[in-house]
Amino acid sequence: MSKDHSIILEDIKPKILGNFVEYAKIFTPFQSNFLCGLYKRYKCLDNGTLVLYFAKKTHQAILRKTDYDLNYNLSFEKFWDNHSEAITAPTTIMSIAKDLNLPKETTRRKLAELIEQRILNKKNKSILWLPSDDYKKYYNDFVGEEIKSMARLTKYVADKSALNFTTDEIVVEYKKRFSFYWFHFLDTQLKWMKMWKKQFSDLEVALIFLQFAILLSSKIDPKKKTSHTNLFTTPTIITIPITEKVSVSATSVSDITGIPRATCIRKLNLMTKQKILEQDLKNKRYYIIPEAFNNNLVSKELTEQASQIFSEFYFVSIKALNSRI
Repeated sequence: MSKDHSIILEDIKPKILGNFVEYAKIFTPFQSNFLCGLYKRYKCLDNGTLVLYFAKKTHQAILRKTDYDLNYNLSFEKFWDNHSEAITAPTTIMSIAKDLNLPKETTRRKLAELIEQRILNKKNKSILWLPSDDYKKYYNDFVGEEIKSMARLTKYVADKSALNFTTDEIVVEYKKRFSFYWFHFLDTQLKWMKMWKKQFSDLEVALIFLQFAILLSSKIDPKKKTSHTNLFTTPTIITIPITEKVSVSATSVSDITGIPRATCIRKLNLMTKQKILEQDLKNKRYYIIPEAFNNNLVSKELTEQASQIFSEFYFVSIKALNSRI
C-alpha cells in the first residue's frame, strides 16, 4: 500500500486521544508559547486574535493566485512581496465580531488600538493588515520559530501514523508553500481560541490554565500510556503527593505569560472559585486538582473537540507532506 493511502482524517484523533498525556507534553508548551507570543506582542489576546484573523485573510487572498497560476510562489521568503499584491475581501466589524466570538463594541475598540499601533491600517475604507517595515522583520523572526515548533508537533503525529518525515523536511516544506500551510494553521488557531473564548469568556484564563497543564503532564509517569479516556474517567491518575504538588505562584505565571501580576491574581482566584485550582493558604501558590477534569469548564467533550480541531490541521499538513516529500 502506498503512503498516500496510509493516512485518513478519522485515524488522527484516536492516535492523539490514545496517547493524550504524551501528546500534551508536546502540545501544551507549544500552544502556551504561541499564545504568550501573541499576548506580549499585542498586550491582549483579543488584539492578537484580530491580527491572526487579518493574517489568515491575507494568506487566503495569496492562495487565490494559484487559481490562475499553479506554480505561483507561496514561500515564506516571498511572503511580503505576495502580501503587497494580495487583494483581501472587505469585511464588516459585525462579521469580524461574530467570527471571533467578540462583542461588537470590543471589536471596534480593539481594531482602533491596532490601527493606532500601525499593525492594521485603513485603505479605501477597508481595514487591512498593513504593518510597518520594522514589524515585518520581527514577524519573520517569530514566525520562523513557530514554523519549527509546528514542524516538531506535526512530526509527532506523523510518527504515530508510521510516516517517517524528519523535522527538517517538514520545516523546508512549510517554508516552501508557506501561505498554504499557514492559512490552515491560522484557521486552526482561530477555531481553538474561539472555542475557549466561548467557554471561559476570557482567553487569558485559557493561557493561565496551560501553565498548570504543562507542569502536570511533566509529572505524570511517561512509562504509563495515559489516554484521554483514562484521564477523565479516573482523574485521580493525576493525584500527586503533597510534597510534589504541581503548584505555581502568581508571579511565575505573570513572568511566563506577560500578563500583569495583579491581573494574574484576579484570574487565578476566579479559577479557584470555579474549582479548577486550589490555593495553598501558607505559601499562596496555586495548584490544579483532579476535580478540574470533571468540571464543565475543562470537560472531556471540550478537550476532545480541541483535539479534533488540531487533528484537521495535521491531516491537511500530513497529506500534503506525504505527496511532496
